[in-house]
Amino acid sequence: MKIRGEGLELALRVVLSCPCPVTPDQERRIFELAQAMAPDEVGDYARVLAVFDQAGTPFHRLADFVRWMTPVDTEAIIEREHVLRANASSYHWEHAISTLPGAVSRVSSLSSWLLAHMILPVRLQAGADGDVRAIYAYGCGDRFVELRHVFLPPELALASGLEPAAAAAAGSSEAAAPASAADGRLWAIHFAAALGPLRPGEDRLLVDLLDANRQLTMHRERVVSIDYRDFELQGDNADFCRRRHAAYWGS
Repeated sequence: MKIRGEGLELALRVVLSCPCPVTPDQERRIFELAQAMAPDEVGDYARVLAVFDQAGTPFHRLADFVRWMTPVDTEAIIEREHVLRANASSYHWEHAISTLPGAVSRVSSLSSWLLAHMILPVRLQAGADGDVRAIYAYGCGDRFVELRHVFLPPELALASGLEPAAAAAAGSSEAAAPASAADGRLWAIHFAAALGPLRPGEDRLLVDLLDANRQLTMHRERVVSIDYRDFELQGDNADFCRRRHAAYWGS
């Protein structure tokens, strides 16, 4: 099995947005592997799995997911699309449900908690308090979930064409957010972390996967907004994402 560089970086960004069972040293080694690869470069996934002493990490589950999708006698290559597909699918939803017994003491709204686990297609906007918010629209575009206090990594904001000053503000918990966080494109988000702008066709993929999940469509009807600065009974998830990001890309 192999993985493309941009797929490995996206997989790492997803992991850094949640308290996954991966140690800081393991995260650092994955970051170094990702940084050593060009976005289009393909490398052996065995190097990634060799980082871990334990099984059952998100990187192992990604390998299982792609292996199941790959035709017999074809070498599996983990692409960026696979990372999006895995984390927006019922496969990921069911995994989130399986972790609920250990997390129930920190959950106040099951519907919000489950929805936050999924990669969602959103539009980024300036929040009323000068921070960044994301809007997840579904149905015919007339139903919304507002995600407040989103963390927008500065290097991703710059890559999307924002002014440098606005990008720096978006990455700070104290400075003002940009008036518009993108040029109208949809972005991927996981918990409070914006993962990057979606490419043509990726938004449709996420919409179709999310809409096909009958449990998810039932729960999202009960979610009006999620405030990541005061997420469930877990505290400031936006700051959690910001600190995890800063350890690798800087603040």
